[in-house]
Amino acid sequence: MLRQFRSNYVRPSQLRIRVNIGRYQQTSSAAHKPELNRLLIRKGILALILILQLLFAARWSFRTLESSGVFSVRRVTVQGNRMSNEAQIRSLADIQPGVQLFDVTAEEVAERILQHPWIDQVEVERVWPDTLTVRVIEHRPLAMINVEGEQQGLYYLDYQGEVFVPVDPLQDIDYPVVTGIAPPDGVDEEGAFQLGEDARTREVCDFLHVAARGNPILPLQSISEIHARQEKGIIVYLVEHPFPIYIGYGNVEKRYYQLVKLLGRFYRKKTIEGIKEIRMDYHDGRILVARSEP
Repeated sequence: MLRQFRSNYVRPSQLRIRVNIGRYQQTSSAAHKPELNRLLIRKGILALILILQLLFAARWSFRTLESSGVFSVRRVTVQGNRMSNEAQIRSLADIQPGVQLFDVTAEEVAERILQHPWIDQVEVERVWPDTLTVRVIEHRPLAMINVEGEQQGLYYLDYQGEVFVPVDPLQDIDYPVVTGIAPPDGVDEEGAFQLGEDARTREVCDFLHVAARGNPILPLQSISEIHARQEKGIIVYLVEHPFPIYIGYGNVEKRYYQLVKLLGRFYRKKTIEGIKEIRMDYHDGRILVARSEP
């Protein structure tokens, strides 16, 4: 019993020692706090000085490279052009002598090049250290269209239905001529405009796209004119046989291939001469072939 009491007994002096140790630790931490703050401040100042030195070195390096001319634009290469020439594209790009490649804004250069009427899309790429590459996609003519009104004249029509530039007689003119379609309101001064979305215009474009597939009996180049008339629909004239072929409204692709089959039979039998007109829209799917009297 006496032994158990002695083992569980805690002397008052031991309690005092524990309390004194706790007070000593609190006093030591408070004493080191100002020193820790000074250490952090010194490290922050050193980091700031290092950053400023790096910025200064970077700026000095940049100025040195700029003055050395290593990144001056020395070449402007042009790719993808066919109807537009490289000199015109370089002139529109307006890259001044001595300009640094990293000062060239590709979007602004592309915007200037798009002013050329034949150019539909532009991609400008900086090729380090001294070359600017310009890749263009030009409008692809599908036909020519006779525009009436204030902008009267013959224009190229592309595959997207955009009338984009007046026809130059010295350029390729081996395309059908579309007549009977009026330009929409708001045509710009250069005459460029997008064809309307009315049914008559859509069917003319559909017929052109089908013919552009290159069927050997009725290719695009064998068509002289496609006339769109409000009351009769599409009327086609061939280059070598300029009698009217009334396609009418609707079923454009079906009627195109019916016409191909019909013309193929006439060519094989050599009976195309003397035809006065062909009516693909005659009556309920029937085709009328009218001939001149001998």
